Amino acid sequence: MAGSVCDAGREAVLTHSIVAYTTNLMKERSSDTTVRPLSDIGSSCVAYRMRMLSRVISGIYDELLAPLQLKGSQLNVLATLARRGPAAPTDLCAVLKMDKSTLSRNLDRMAKRGWLAVQPGEDNRTHLVGLTAKGTKLLQDAYPLWRQAQEEAARRMGDEGLAALHTLTKKLGGRG
Repeated sequence: MAGSVCDAGREAVLTHSIVAYTTNLMKERSSDTTVRPLSDIGSSCVAYRMRMLSRVISGIYDELLAPLQLKGSQLNVLATLARRGPAAPTDLCAVLKMDKSTLSRNLDRMAKRGWLAVQPGEDNRTHLVGLTAKGTKLLQDAYPLWRQAQEEAARRMGDEGLAALHTLTKKLGGRG
């Protein structure tokens, strides 16, 4: 429960904090000219706009994969391991362009669900992660849902958007 109010006799007492999120834009509150140039950070910031687009597109995949309790980022881990075979987490980070903590969190969750197995590496300091039979079956079950997500993302982006995406990923060092 996000919050509740207890009626302790005559007065109500809030026992838990209540947090509300809104998507309404905040009004500019300052007329100070030293602050005014900062107001375009959100609207013109490349990183902000890319993250916003990433969340929208990721949401399409996550929504369609939800019946399998699978996220798009986890599907990419499964698909990469299916293509490459067992791999060290550091290698997966490099291939997937993910930071260590995000990948580690995903690998832990996926292993707990039985989708991945961890095996010793070449020495005691390393380990390899590979697909289990359950992970392979999940990947096969996810494929038709992934196709639907691909089609929806492509529809929303349009031919021009897809071409721009291909150009940008190729230019910026992605697989394009």
